[in-house]
This record gives sequence, C-alpha cells and structure tokens, in this order.
Amino acid sequence: MDLDAGSLAAFDTTAVPINAATPALSIDKILLEKTTGALQQLFDVVFALPVTATDNNGVLASLPTPTSKLPRALPVPTSDQLTTRWEKFAKEKGIKKTKKTRRVFDEESGKLKVRYGYDEKRDKDEVPADWLIEVKNSKTRKPVDSEPDTDAYTARAAEKRERVAKNKSQQRRNQLENPKSGLTPKEARKAHLKAQLKDARTSTASIGRFDKTVKGEDQIKFKKGKRKFDDVTGSAEGERDKVRKIVGGVNKKVNADGGIIATKAVSQIAQSSKKPSFKKSPPKNKKK
Repeated sequence: MDLDAGSLAAFDTTAVPINAATPALSIDKILLEKTTGALQQLFDVVFALPVTATDNNGVLASLPTPTSKLPRALPVPTSDQLTTRWEKFAKEKGIKKTKKTRRVFDEESGKLKVRYGYDEKRDKDEVPADWLIEVKNSKTRKPVDSEPDTDAYTARAAEKRERVAKNKSQQRRNQLENPKSGLTPKEARKAHLKAQLKDARTSTASIGRFDKTVKGEDQIKFKKGKRKFDDVTGSAEGERDKVRKIVGGVNKKVNADGGIIATKAVSQIAQSSKKPSFKKSPPKNKKK
C-alpha cells in the first residue's frame, strides 16, 4: 500500500482475487473491503499530521509535499506559450511599463489638474502641431488637382478610425490568446474569426438585417427598443405643455442675421385679428 498524504491518495497495487466465475455481488464486496482498508490507513496518516486552529474553518491539517506524479491531460506549457503578444513585443523593443500620475501641477492656475479629460492641463495659446497638413504628390498618392473634393482633414480622420478599429481587433485577439483566458490556441483563433465575421456582417448600413446568411451560420440577434406611448387618460396640463413647446419652437425661428421673420410675424398677427370674438352679447329685454 502506497500512501500519499500530500495528494490525499492511496495506491494498492496488489492483485484482486477475482475471476470470470466470481459473482458480481462478491466482486463489489471485495472492492469495498479493499477501498475501506486503504481509506482507513490514509486517515490514520492524516490525523497524525500537525494541525493549526483557524477561526472560520476550524482545525486544519498541514499536508506534506505530494510524492506521486499525476498525469496531465496536456503537456506543460513553455515560457514562450505563457507570454502574450504584447509581452513579447515589449521585451524585443525594450518597453518598460511605467505608471503616470493622474494629476499634474498647472503653473498658470497654481492647482492640480487632471492629465487628460475635463479641465485638463492645457496651454490655451498653444497651436496644435498638426493644424496644417502637407499634401505631397507621389506615385502612391494621386495629385490634389485630380481629386478636387478630397479633404485632407477628413482623410486623416478616416485613417484614424481605421487604426482604432484595427487596434481593437488586435487587442481582442491578444485577450483571447492570453493563457489566462483558458482557451487553446485553436479555440482562440476560432473565437477571433467569429468576432471578425460578426463585425463584417454588422458593418453595412442595415447592420446585416437584409444580408443573406450561409448554411449553418448563426443569425444576428438585434435588440429592439420598447416603444413608449402616451397615456390616453393623461392630464390636460401635460397636453398644454406639449403644444406650448411646439409653438415656442416655431416662434423662435429667426433669420440668419438674428432678426424675426417679418412675413411670419405679419401672418400671425393677421390670423389673430381675423379670429371672431366670443364676447357675450347683452341680454335682450324679454317681452312681458
């Protein structure tokens, strides 16, 4: 009997005296006796170990180092497999992770301000370095004269959007390939391809609603927002507020120079003057 208290395991390599003629009930009884004896010996060893008292879990035994080598389902990963793409890239380029403080001192105001975000430290008179874009004619780029509608700033914004989308895709791939994700390289590539396929399908104007699907392809699920309807038996004051907002929006329309639209004002005055008055007429004397 080999006992391994560190792994809480017992190994009995002796042969079991059974054969083809042994009934099933006898086999179960023999195995139960063997298991009970091995378990009893294991518990005797465990109860002889030093113990420590804890407040939450009671008395715990200090197990020794395991002596038996248990087989693995997969080979032991190497150091290269445990490192992510970014860790490899940072190691090759010599990039070291440094943590910056969130707030920095602003000499103009004499206060601590955030590095990025609302009310950040910024020189108001500083001109951005990329305020002027130089367009060069080359073999890879058409001359500006042939593309009169091309805006360099719009093209730069489009290129930035493409770079951001590419970085997000690579970041998602790196997260899936991270050993901490619990996925094998094959499963990580499969999940990344699925995510890329979903992005491609939902990049159309209709978000893939009217695109044909391939056999075996999953349908895209869309979240439908709930429609809100006004209460039929609502208050009259709420209805008046709606009408006031509409009328106020119409009356606020002005010309480009800031003046009131004269024709609209005149028409409103004319319409108000044409409205019949609903004054009560004096009561007539009734004939007696």
